[in-house]
Amino acid sequence: MVLQKQSELIGAPLEAALLPYYISQSAGWAYIRESIGDYRFYKDFKFDYLDYYCGIKNDHKRINRYNLEKEKKELTFELKQLDSYEVKNEELKVSKLLDERFKGKAENYLEGYQSSNKNLSKKEDEHSKLCNKISMLRGRKKVLSQVITNIKKSKPQVDKCPTCNQNLPGDLKEFYKYSQDINDALKEKDRVKVDIKNNVSKLNSVEKLVTSLRTKIEDDYGFLRRFKTNNITFDTWLDHNANLRLLENISTKKASCEKRINGINGEIKELGNGADINSLRKDKERKFLSIFKRKVLALGVQLPEGTKYQELYSLNSFPCQGVELHQLLMAYNFSFYEMIMEDTNLHSFPFLLDAVFKEDIDTKSRSNIFKFLSQETKSSGQVIFSVAEYKGDETSSNPLFNIETIKSKYFSSTTKLICIGDSKTKRSFLSETALIDSALINDTMNLLEVV
Repeated sequence: MVLQKQSELIGAPLEAALLPYYISQSAGWAYIRESIGDYRFYKDFKFDYLDYYCGIKNDHKRINRYNLEKEKKELTFELKQLDSYEVKNEELKVSKLLDERFKGKAENYLEGYQSSNKNLSKKEDEHSKLCNKISMLRGRKKVLSQVITNIKKSKPQVDKCPTCNQNLPGDLKEFYKYSQDINDALKEKDRVKVDIKNNVSKLNSVEKLVTSLRTKIEDDYGFLRRFKTNNITFDTWLDHNANLRLLENISTKKASCEKRINGINGEIKELGNGADINSLRKDKERKFLSIFKRKVLALGVQLPEGTKYQELYSLNSFPCQGVELHQLLMAYNFSFYEMIMEDTNLHSFPFLLDAVFKEDIDTKSRSNIFKFLSQETKSSGQVIFSVAEYKGDETSSNPLFNIETIKSKYFSSTTKLICIGDSKTKRSFLSETALIDSALINDTMNLLEVV
């Protein structure tokens, strides 16, 4: 098995050969693929590990892809920095414009500036006229309201003249004139309202256009104000030639970056997207899920919903804790062990499970786990697991804490049973004993000391 370390492939550490066959007490019952060793510093370790033990051959083109994408990322960043420097540096803008001015190439630029200013002045003038017109119309509307009120208060034959106190004439002609005056005033008021509304709409439109033109002029020509204060001369232009050379270098560098990025995109496209490997992985995931569901059912726990908790290449953890997490991890590890044991081309080791009752597990779950282990050991390779025996008063009547009883009830007579310290002595694993040949111990220690 090879792993990716930065931009190169290296052989996997020796302990990786034991990783699927060893579930440690410290991490194996909480995390996946972390029982032994630290592989966080290898890029895409999970995929290399699973591909190897699933028998999927990877041509490792991703090293080339990784290097290309890394180079592309660096070039893209450099390109953005060049763009940012060129846009934000006002001195470069001034130098460029000076060069164009003294070379007679600034005519179009200045024409654009004059045209924008002319349009702005025209719209500002239109804005002022509309404001005045709206003010006039609102004044006229106010006068019409007063006129209508006065006409209504001075009815012929009913009211008196406010000047001479004589009754107003009340013949048919005067009534006609009175009605005509009211109708004309009301119609004029309605017309003024419509004019006000139309002109306010035009005013809003002109205001938006004026704001837009002012913003454009400030963005495109604002730095021209610096010309006015810098006392620009031909000698000043000479001082800006260094900036012009810098602009030329920036332009050349940008073109080079863009060309290389286009080339990298083509090379990445030629490498393909790994569709064949993805298809092989999907086949393995379907096979794993079939085994996993069966073992989860045997342990009597609920399989979490969601593909990231069921697909082999997505699984990193389970959304639960305590006994439920313990049993799901046991089902996962036995499922993966069963699947890789079917491949005769892979190396194999005894399946080691340290502290299968790490958690405070209730009696029912404890019994389910023993039944599960009993069934698994009948059809798998060599399985070695450790369990603590406790012979206190509170457990004396419970056979699930008596190792001899457990062996006779759940496992075959050929099962090997090793009781460290005879279930009496604490921390007796390294104590002197006649059960293990001393020569074997010395050979083991010598192997461990090899660098």
